[in-house]
Amino acid sequence: MKWYLTVGFTILVMVTTILIRIPVPGGGYFNFGDLIIVFTGLYAGKKTGMIAGGIGSAMADLIGFPAFAPITLVAKGLLGLFAGLGKDSNTFWRNGFLIMGAMVMVAVYFAGTWLMPAFGYAAALADFPANLVQATFGFIGGRLLFAAYVKIENKV
Repeated sequence: MKWYLTVGFTILVMVTTILIRIPVPGGGYFNFGDLIIVFTGLYAGKKTGMIAGGIGSAMADLIGFPAFAPITLVAKGLLGLFAGLGKDSNTFWRNGFLIMGAMVMVAVYFAGTWLMPAFGYAAALADFPANLVQATFGFIGGRLLFAAYVKIENKV
């Protein structure tokens, strides 16, 4: 993968994360960045998925939610890594990697929020359903976007 594609995907993740922010109870927000992270991993592989997911999302958090940037770096970086592991896999393994990535992302956010003194267990529990919804949306939306790309690519 060319370095400039990694930079481009990183910026795209950051922009889609910032573009629409829907606040959730514990202090975080729902966004469309996960969809791009999943697509990036499936399209470009684990390294680009991890870099774009982690750095792009963390940069977005630095603009509005800086306390979460380190947690986001790990959570979204792992989501991109797992999505990238599914790049050249069959449908079963691709979906399996994406589900594992979503579960790891939700677990990292839960643990990270719980361990933050300003938030704690109550905030982690309050954010848990929203994180599950976001992970599910990212999984479905990213898969659909990648399927559309493959369909268009095969027609050209």
